Amino acid sequence: MVDGYDTGVRSDVRPVFYEELDLLGFERYWSYPKVEEPLLWAIGSRRYYYRGELVAKAEGGGLFSKPELKIHRTGLTLEPVKVETMIDKNGALLQGLVQKSLKFIYQTYTRQKHKVDIVAVAFSGGKDSIVTLDLVQRVLEPNQFVVVFGDTGMEISDTYYAVEAAKRRWPHLSFYTAKSAKDTLTSWREMGPPSRIHRWCCSVHKSVPTLLLLRKLLNKPSANAMIIDGVRNEESSGRATYPSLTLGGKHKTQINASPIITWNAAEVFLYLFGRRLLLNKAYRYGATRVGCAVCPMASVWWDIISGSVYWQDMRSFIEELCSYAISSGIHHDEEIKKYIEKGSWKGRAGGRYVSGGGNRVIEQTSNDKVIFSLRYPAEDWQEWAKTLGHVVRTGIGQGYIERGGNTYPYFVQKNDHSVTVEVGGLANADRCTLKAFRAVALKSAYCCHCQACEAECPVGALITCEQVHIGDECQACGRCLDLHGEPCLTAKSISTSGGGLSMNDNHKMVLHTYEHFGMEKGWLAAFFASPFNWINSNTLGNRQLDAMLLWLKHAELILGGNTKNTFNITNLGEKLARLGVDNLVTWAVIWTNLARNSNAVKWYLTAIPWGVTMTKAELVCKMGETYSQSETTRRNAMTALFGLLLKTPLGNELGLGIGINQGKRISNVLYKKGWFEPDPLAVLYSLYRYAEKTSRYEFTVHELYEGTDEGPYTLFGVPQDALIGIVKGLSARDDSLIRVDIVRDLDNIFLNHHNKSIEVLDCV
Repeated sequence: MVDGYDTGVRSDVRPVFYEELDLLGFERYWSYPKVEEPLLWAIGSRRYYYRGELVAKAEGGGLFSKPELKIHRTGLTLEPVKVETMIDKNGALLQGLVQKSLKFIYQTYTRQKHKVDIVAVAFSGGKDSIVTLDLVQRVLEPNQFVVVFGDTGMEISDTYYAVEAAKRRWPHLSFYTAKSAKDTLTSWREMGPPSRIHRWCCSVHKSVPTLLLLRKLLNKPSANAMIIDGVRNEESSGRATYPSLTLGGKHKTQINASPIITWNAAEVFLYLFGRRLLLNKAYRYGATRVGCAVCPMASVWWDIISGSVYWQDMRSFIEELCSYAISSGIHHDEEIKKYIEKGSWKGRAGGRYVSGGGNRVIEQTSNDKVIFSLRYPAEDWQEWAKTLGHVVRTGIGQGYIERGGNTYPYFVQKNDHSVTVEVGGLANADRCTLKAFRAVALKSAYCCHCQACEAECPVGALITCEQVHIGDECQACGRCLDLHGEPCLTAKSISTSGGGLSMNDNHKMVLHTYEHFGMEKGWLAAFFASPFNWINSNTLGNRQLDAMLLWLKHAELILGGNTKNTFNITNLGEKLARLGVDNLVTWAVIWTNLARNSNAVKWYLTAIPWGVTMTKAELVCKMGETYSQSETTRRNAMTALFGLLLKTPLGNELGLGIGINQGKRISNVLYKKGWFEPDPLAVLYSLYRYAEKTSRYEFTVHELYEGTDEGPYTLFGVPQDALIGIVKGLSARDDSLIRVDIVRDLDNIFLNHHNKSIEVLDCV
């Protein structure tokens, strides 16, 4: 029971203190004492409850404006919450949760302590990390772990006070501060303001400095660490599926343990009150989460609080955002203010308006050579080339690289503002090798010494703090070339072409708008009901029909489709018609084919990572980096894509684009979640399509997660472990369509080259 709630602890309940009421102006309507105890409760961030009754709401507001108060009960005299009574009534419920977390900490430490070099508690000064630290120190001895505060340089002043208060509360523990060698504002200028798409800040200014600090404490060139954090599933949709133990999730040498992963906010506050733990003062002003002063993931509610209370902490970053807005063509003060308050900067998708942004790598192919042109390169290509294999220099700017039993001769030519690197034999190399060489080109062009790569090196051979240096102990393992699918955080953040412009790509960049109509489930059902007669019997409007014909053509269900006279049903169309629109395999096959033929779908799959939530406006803006068509054209294409995802099982049931309800009838926000438990035949069909495209029927599981244009991960976001289980199950069938060799270091997949993708559907 929480002050009037008899149904157990509410997940989104938070205490409200007098500081928040003063900040928002509640003193005009209510009387209340200025005491340490909370006075009432809020559900979410804006609905205020007193003794179980909704008494007020806060609406609107932003960084530069206060919210409007909607008072349901005037003239109230608030009395402090009886904290001790509340704790007693919830004691049994909370105690079970606490014991479970304490047991998890002890068991996880016992199992992992011999596998890691050091154990650290990640301390941020927020409520979750305070609870986590208290739980850990109740189980482990002080010499068994260290406490690390990740100072991003963007913290609010009350967070620093909370850190010092924690040191006084637990003087027997070893506290350390991890901070990047690079100034935060410098990172903003070199890498662009962080955004929901480019969240380089968490790596560069928190997790990477933490790992480098732990190496220093151990006096080791590399270290395996277990980080105990306060991550909770409730915090965001992205964290909703996090497990309590993650191996190599953030960094390959790091294990993350989350003992309060299943706790809700109310339980966290109850624990804090019950243990009389310190509380970051930002919560007393109404914060639901305490983080950086300026954060692309922050809510409008946090902007309201930070803009009123922590303006001095965020001022320099707001000035940077003003400069960015001016660079993007916004010049009037009021328009700049509106741009920042609306959070438009949070959707930044590329480096078009970042000083030093844009494409710096141009790739060409000539016979067996691949030629990289690096414009204004930041680092020496030959130094980064050491990560590719054994480098032998045969003269000034020339030599060869030995990699995987092959030799690649190279020649480097320096020009006024660029460097040209010719690599012989690379045009005929395998996909992984070509990808590695491209990564080195990007790193040489964009490196700003953020040290993210350095943290991934397992032997400490890579130093990037001021100038890149790679020691002889480098094993060319490639870990520094792959930062969760991206070769370089800076390149990802400020490039405008996705990393490398191919001069010999003849593909026409035609953005199909589908007359801004997405294919609907009902439309396809009508088509399947009578495919041959549908063209004359459908009830679609003219523009809807034109759109549907193009969708059907791109899904490979019809041939022609540009006019009514060239309408022909394909064999695939006939097979899917028999399966029907209620079979998810039907939609998976359609999606697989659209990824091949529809540029809008192809772009969505390759440009937007899995797990990202974006608004339609943000997607339209990011699409502009690839397609030069007008904003209207891009918006129409995105409207059609939204329609396809939201009005068919593709979006919600397959998880390819879940609409996030923001109070509107039609969602303008998509969450690209992924299909975590796909139908095995859908996976098999996608594998055969990939084989037909590459003309290779033998490949590895690892390859499918290396940035391919198609395949189960690119198409559906299938987790690697899930894919391995599926292909093993498929190989156990007796139809000879697939066999696998997945054991120890082997992850090979073999398809029958005598079969075609359409034959997979005969197994349904």
